[in-house]
Amino acid sequence: MINVFFCMHACVCCRDGFLDSVQKKLQCRRLREKLVTMTTMKKVDIALFSQEVRGLMNCPWRLNLTHRELHRTELWSCCNASDRLMVTRQNTNQNQSLTYEVERRMKRKVDQALWEMLPQTVPWSKGSLSRCAVVGSGGILQNSSCGAEIDNADYVIRFNLAPINKSYDVGVKTDLITANPSQIIKGYPDLQRNPGPLAEALSIYGHAHLLLPAFSFAFGTSPCFKVYHALRKARPQQEVVFFHPDYLFELGRFWRRRGQRAPRLSTGLMLASTALEICEQVHLYGFWPFPLDLSQNTLPHHYYDSVGPSHFMHAMPEEFLLLLQLHSQGALQLHVGPCTLTPTP
Repeated sequence: MINVFFCMHACVCCRDGFLDSVQKKLQCRRLREKLVTMTTMKKVDIALFSQEVRGLMNCPWRLNLTHRELHRTELWSCCNASDRLMVTRQNTNQNQSLTYEVERRMKRKVDQALWEMLPQTVPWSKGSLSRCAVVGSGGILQNSSCGAEIDNADYVIRFNLAPINKSYDVGVKTDLITANPSQIIKGYPDLQRNPGPLAEALSIYGHAHLLLPAFSFAFGTSPCFKVYHALRKARPQQEVVFFHPDYLFELGRFWRRRGQRAPRLSTGLMLASTALEICEQVHLYGFWPFPLDLSQNTLPHHYYDSVGPSHFMHAMPEEFLLLLQLHSQGALQLHVGPCTLTPTP
């Protein structure tokens, strides 16, 4: 009789566990479907939206090969980061003219001096990369414990010379780091005579490539070239490369046709798009453009300062919605909040 009781109790527990599992799967599916059909972040209740994102982050994520390949193929057909993210000798001829990304009337001739600055090809020319981590600078990374997951990636992309002194949260591994011309002009005004501070700042990233937008706006060309020449002397092992303006221009058109209306994409969306094309698995960290975390605690804009973005140039909430939809489709994985799981080998 006792055995019968225990068997019945076990069956009830199994049934309840099964029903809970089914219910959670249905909730996750409805949540994904709701988020995928959103068209804008305008007039969205951010507190309610945060609750929904929190729920989504608690749902199991699985790579959807169909969606990943669809987005990869579309990006390759339009923009081709695999070959054209950077200006290289392989994709550029001597004496041809480069048309600037934003100021389209401006052109730069690839003369002998510029040709000698170009690498032969892109760093991933031998094939696609496996697991990539694209690390944004959002305050959501504070106390996230995501450093180990980030460092476990095969290729790590960071932006705007973001510090890596909080390694437990943001990791230290870096393969590609960006900087923008305004940052160079303001932070390193005397590069020709004093390149040491920039060389020292870059030394923390090891052998990472430094990627600069030399051909987006005319004002940015000179600072980017000064960085290249200054580092030839102060840090000769440093690889300095330039965004290809045609890639950035076509990528902007690609996402505008899909609902992005800001004057210019953020560097985060640019390189998340690149990773989606060249990597087998894409993991995004530090992408959260709101002042409160998923538990409604106050956040700084960046994990290292509170300087906000240009609201005129970028539409960060709209970009986040796009990335969240790619996550919901299984094309990439967005990490918002603490990293508690052991990284996948």
